[in-house]
Amino acid sequence: MSKFKKALLGSIAPLLLGSMLGMATQAVASDERFYGRFTADNELYTPRDYRTWVFIGASVTPNDMNDGAAAFPEFHNVYLDPGSYAHWKKTGEFRSGSVIVKELVSVGTKEAPSGNGYFPGEYGGIAAMVKNDKRYPDRPGNWAYFGFDGESRHGAIQEDSACSACHQQNAADDQVFTQFYPVLRAAKP
Repeated sequence: MSKFKKALLGSIAPLLLGSMLGMATQAVASDERFYGRFTADNELYTPRDYRTWVFIGASVTPNDMNDGAAAFPEFHNVYLDPGSYAHWKKTGEFRSGSVIVKELVSVGTKEAPSGNGYFPGEYGGIAAMVKNDKRYPDRPGNWAYFGFDGESRHGAIQEDSACSACHQQNAADDQVFTQFYPVLRAAKP
């Protein structure tokens, strides 16, 4: 390789590398803004790829342990967007823009090769909560709750205050049930 080509490659390589790193950083930043995207009517677009977010915990309240009438008789797999998880690890607080997705999964079989228990069945949809101090300045803790119907591309805000009231009364940290999420408890500074 000629000296000219080596010199040219030597001067271009750092620029290319810097450009690629800049694009990767920009991709992360642009991905982050999609965690809480809204329609003009203030409906939350269905969060995509939430299963790649930080899995913070799961719970199940089966009917047979609740006199046949559990309020939520399915598994709840709960995810927090990565940027908000990073903020939580630094501060122990949920930032404005935090999005938490609750994936609903039916209780399937109660028997497995490993023994008896409760095992996931079929996916039943998602719900979400979003903290945003500018969008929801009058809601408790600046949190809004969203329900998604079937295969809808966006979820309507839940005007029913039952979600908020329960979260206010029973959640350990800023309307989030961190007492049931060991991942968050372990990461809190």
